[in-house]
Amino acid sequence: MSLQESTHIQLLNNSDLHEFWLLFKELLESDFPGYTKETVRNFLNNLYNEINFKYYLSNNLKSILVAKKNNEIVAFAVIDEPYGGVSLLRWLGVKKQFQKKGIGKQLVQAWFELARQQHAHKAEVAAQPEAKAFYTKAGLELEGHRKKSYFGIDQYIFGKVLSE
Repeated sequence: MSLQESTHIQLLNNSDLHEFWLLFKELLESDFPGYTKETVRNFLNNLYNEINFKYYLSNNLKSILVAKKNNEIVAFAVIDEPYGGVSLLRWLGVKKQFQKKGIGKQLVQAWFELARQQHAHKAEVAAQPEAKAFYTKAGLELEGHRKKSYFGIDQYIFGKVLSE
């Protein structure tokens, strides 16, 4: 059995919120090089702390998909609820030892399916430069480049039309 086959994608359960948040914190601190330590600290202490994630989930403001292997969360996708028919992937993270094994692509495909279920006609993500190749391989189309965008970092906008 391959790693991808033994990895299960599901919506985050409330009972797994703390485990998810610890992984989110770990990956935000290590895998998003465009953000300064101060910006990451601000995210984790204010906008994306565990209490706020509980609020986002309980008020249907975000969906969180997680990939589990042997009952351990190894990857996640944080998705804003569709607005104007567009589903926005806010964060995608995969533990280092599970990267380049198809799990991120699996999460992207699960995001597309969730977006369709939520009646979104399009999926979009604003990615850091290091993620350009990944999102192209995952089936999204490069739509634009934002220079010195939010928090002073370059971002690449990717999208996929899900339905006409």
